[in-house]
Amino acid sequence: MENEHSRWGEALIEGLKEAIAYQRGELTNVRVHSVEVTARSAHVERPPWYAPFLIREIRHKLSVSQAIFAEMLGVSASSVRAWEQGKREPDGPARRLLQIAELHPEVLKAVVGEIYPAIEPAETPLPKRVEAPARSADKERLAADTGSSRRRRS
Repeated sequence: MENEHSRWGEALIEGLKEAIAYQRGELTNVRVHSVEVTARSAHVERPPWYAPFLIREIRHKLSVSQAIFAEMLGVSASSVRAWEQGKREPDGPARRLLQIAELHPEVLKAVVGEIYPAIEPAETPLPKRVEAPARSADKERLAADTGSSRRRRS
């Protein structure tokens, strides 16, 4: 374990030495990654607050029920109902999604995809899956896990 830490420490020190040499102009033909926008140099506006009637208005513009709107936003139907009744307020991520739904409803519709008519529970389509790139061993395990979870739903 100690050997592993010392190798990591040596690599870190070597990287810092290279950074200093680059800054002094002593290194050429190096690849540099710099970040222009950081928390110290920029500010992102918080999502707006939505009054209950505005939330209802956004939902009506999409022509969907509270339950479907909730599914589109990834929240519970009781949350949407409470927002529209003024009993609760949406949190930050939900407010950002409401902002997108208000300003760009086509984006929300495109991300959500087709809204299917109500059918038997056994025939309900599975949600879209987004998978991160995985190593080959992880892919095999993921395939095994996916197959077993689908069999349980049947």
